[in-house]
Amino acid sequence: MNARQNPFFPDRLVSKNQTPVSFKVKPWHAIALVVFSILSSGEAVGAPHAIEWGVNVHGGGSNPQNLANKLAPRNLKFVRMDLYGNDSLYLTKFRNTVEILKTKNIKAQAAVYTIFSNGQSRMQDSSADLAEVEQTAYNETKPQIEKTKDLMQDYELQNEVSLYPNIKVPGSSGQKASDYDVPCGRLQAAVLRGMSKAIVEVRKSSHLPLRIILGTTDRSFGFLSYMQQHGVVFDVIGYHIYPKENHDPLDQDPWFGAGGPLGQLAKFNKPIHINEFNCGEIYLGDAENPGPDYENQPGKPLTEAGFRCLDKHLKEIVHQTAANIEAVYFYEIWDETKKKSPENRFGLFYDNSLLHPKISLFIATSFAGGDLSPAEKDELIKRGLGCN
Repeated sequence: MNARQNPFFPDRLVSKNQTPVSFKVKPWHAIALVVFSILSSGEAVGAPHAIEWGVNVHGGGSNPQNLANKLAPRNLKFVRMDLYGNDSLYLTKFRNTVEILKTKNIKAQAAVYTIFSNGQSRMQDSSADLAEVEQTAYNETKPQIEKTKDLMQDYELQNEVSLYPNIKVPGSSGQKASDYDVPCGRLQAAVLRGMSKAIVEVRKSSHLPLRIILGTTDRSFGFLSYMQQHGVVFDVIGYHIYPKENHDPLDQDPWFGAGGPLGQLAKFNKPIHINEFNCGEIYLGDAENPGPDYENQPGKPLTEAGFRCLDKHLKEIVHQTAANIEAVYFYEIWDETKKKSPENRFGLFYDNSLLHPKISLFIATSFAGGDLSPAEKDELIKRGLGCN
């Protein structure tokens, strides 16, 4: 959630790692045989799986009221935010943002960080006493939860830990727990164990239904197993994936193992939040994917392939029966134009004023069951995309 690390398909991309009148779309969970509209494809879909829809918003930006006003009509009722809750100024802004979002019935989940998180001073302190590491992570986490427990239910243990430098055996796929039995893996197991213990304790003392999210990426399912074996408690699996249009269905793709990524995640018998999702085409042309550049412009070939990718894989997610997908969070709300590619083009909006939406926002809105203007609906119809 900080900087994009890779396309999460390391063997399959070039990378080494890889207010107008509105049309109200019925939400997926309310649809049985009702259809969004008769689109050009003429394709009807069956009864869908109930899913919560949201978006990554980092710190919420400088105008949380505008953010809330824009997300609510789209029925994007969940946001994923960074929490640095031991920074008093950040915490004040964070609480203000979440409270404003709540006025529009938008809920937040937080990725919680410690001194051992990626980019922080002790992220590679692998020679440290692990008991001290666990206690320090506990001590850093508990006050963050105490200060925000009235605002939210779901807390993720850091972000993309399975992609941290030196986290697994060199050359391993991450599919086995033993792939993480290295100094950095043991360090982060102690960190996450301490963090999860802190949340469990606050949950018990407050009698609030707080939940712990442990995330993974690509085919690093062994990361979840390794952390379970080392006493890390979690209630929900977070998963980040950026597939391309030509990739196999998410409940079939053999590159991930039997049943694709969804089948592999289902083995843990926990609800799943795909809490970073977008098309893999966005990575094309960046420093690790030389070749034609993703244009980030409707009508251009790679951009249009990305729109088709979103539509294809969202339909798979909605209609699959392999896994308990509880939520999908699009990455991210707007283009971070001051950053290098691909981080500067993941947005559902081009701008942080939220005045210039992308076709990808219309696709997200159609699946979420939000409001689409007639012009926005037409953009989906002419492409044969969306909730049809």
